[in-house]
Amino acid sequence: MKKAIVTGSTGFIGRFVVRELVKQNVQVYAMVRSDATHASILPEGVKPFVCSLSEIKKLPQLITDRDIDAVFHIAWQGVSDSDARCQEVQLQNLVSTLDLIDAMHEMSIGTIIGCGSLHEVEALVEMEKDKVVNNLGLYYKGAKTAAHWMGKAKAGNYGIRFFWPLINTYGEEERSARLVNTIIRKIFKGESPDLSAGEQFYDFVHVRDVAHALYLIADRGVDGTNYTIGSGDAKPLKEFLKVVGEVANEMNGSDIPLGFGKITSNVISLPKETFDVAKLSRDTGFEPKISFKEGIKRTALWIRENQ
Repeated sequence: MKKAIVTGSTGFIGRFVVRELVKQNVQVYAMVRSDATHASILPEGVKPFVCSLSEIKKLPQLITDRDIDAVFHIAWQGVSDSDARCQEVQLQNLVSTLDLIDAMHEMSIGTIIGCGSLHEVEALVEMEKDKVVNNLGLYYKGAKTAAHWMGKAKAGNYGIRFFWPLINTYGEEERSARLVNTIIRKIFKGESPDLSAGEQFYDFVHVRDVAHALYLIADRGVDGTNYTIGSGDAKPLKEFLKVVGEVANEMNGSDIPLGFGKITSNVISLPKETFDVAKLSRDTGFEPKISFKEGIKRTALWIRENQ
């Protein structure tokens, strides 16, 4: 791989993907929004270009190169905030993904790597039950699933290699209100976070490992394979969150308890095999380098320094 485009290049996962590609001597074209004020964080040598998700079909006019190998499609508006429950935003994410594949076909780009989510699997479990559903967070989950399935079909029709690995990442430099960050921030504020009982299986993988895995999938992955990026050590969620609490309390000089069992609604349990990384290891040789405890230390330190 010599050249690649990265959408969402200044977002949480995107900036680590850019760094990984630069490390691998890949020339990177980094898509930034017109209102992005932090494009300056991109590494030297990266070529930024201004484009919003809604205008992604203009890609062939914005980039004249026709020898680009892959697109890392990281951009997605509304992951954990109110936009995750906004119909218009999530539909635009879906349309933009399909428009991107059309643009790739016009530019003769042969590989697309998206960022799937374990929320897709949770949505399938939740929706197959005979019950009333009022969780508007399913707009995000449903749009991710639709982009995965429709994108795979469109890419396959064009002969474009398609990957949409399922991940659940965490790490430093993330500003969202997702679970790990919320627990650390609450403990730093002296508050006990409300949590589920934590009996469901789960897995986490540090963002630096995610970026490396995405590169390996693009470089070595078997077309059409449904990969999961993980640590290879799935276990009950409670075991992970205890580590988060211990690290945050130690750093904070406190003893704030975790509120296990206080949340009982919308708790989805997935079978342990959902988190199997055997195909990823077999095809790409991927092995995570950062342990969960070390990753949480890095995350908590960053949050403390950037609150």
